[in-house]
Amino acid sequence: MEFSLKSCTVGAVFDLAEVRELATACVELADSRGLRLSLSNDLAGWASHMRGAVGADGVNPTFDPAYSRVLPAENLCVWVRDETGEAVACIAGRVFETADFTALVRSMELWFDPVPSGLGDGLRLALPPTFPVLAGRVGHVGGLWIHPKYRGKGLSAMLARLARGAVLDRFACDWDTWVSFRKIADKAVLTSAYGTAGTALCVDGFFPPTNRHEQVFLSFATRAQVMHAVRDGVVVLAKAMLPDGHRRLTSV
Repeated sequence: MEFSLKSCTVGAVFDLAEVRELATACVELADSRGLRLSLSNDLAGWASHMRGAVGADGVNPTFDPAYSRVLPAENLCVWVRDETGEAVACIAGRVFETADFTALVRSMELWFDPVPSGLGDGLRLALPPTFPVLAGRVGHVGGLWIHPKYRGKGLSAMLARLARGAVLDRFACDWDTWVSFRKIADKAVLTSAYGTAGTALCVDGFFPPTNRHEQVFLSFATRAQVMHAVRDGVVVLAKAMLPDGHRRLTSV
């Protein structure tokens, strides 16, 4: 089911005032570009779209029901569509309840549930000994895709902040996480799109989900840090306001 996000409906979707404010700003910004925002819990639909999406870099199995068991009540997708209803951007999110999120990374249950028998004994993690224990309800976002035609217009920042806030709000998360490869982690303009978080090298070696050597970074944030990113997102959108009152999409 896909629910249209409008200024008059965000109050029925989100409980936290800060997330409602960010969602409203995102809706107004999208409207000014002839785009529409919506929310769904159909990861199968997200995965199907990503398999044929222009410029997509594969399908993250974390959010693909063909590889991971995830209930509709434990996931969400944020969609951006044009006036014809065609998807031009999306991002996914879900929640894990765990005593140690890094154990899911080590066992590869973050990406596969159940883990295929041919993937060996798990990953050797490169996390520093100071890395915190991410326990409780841990939100995870990813699967961000922007149609090439709409890249460089600020949709990445808008979707990343909104997805982080939405996952925190709807699933009452204690932590927020996402993973990225070296090519993304090295680009400040892309990492800044997500807002406040800590980041550490997680995997430096063969990575079965891509079947090649990767440097994988794990980003993490407390609930308070996510709320800071949400509030900062509202400020970022406010700064994009043109003198005539119309909003402008810029950057990533």
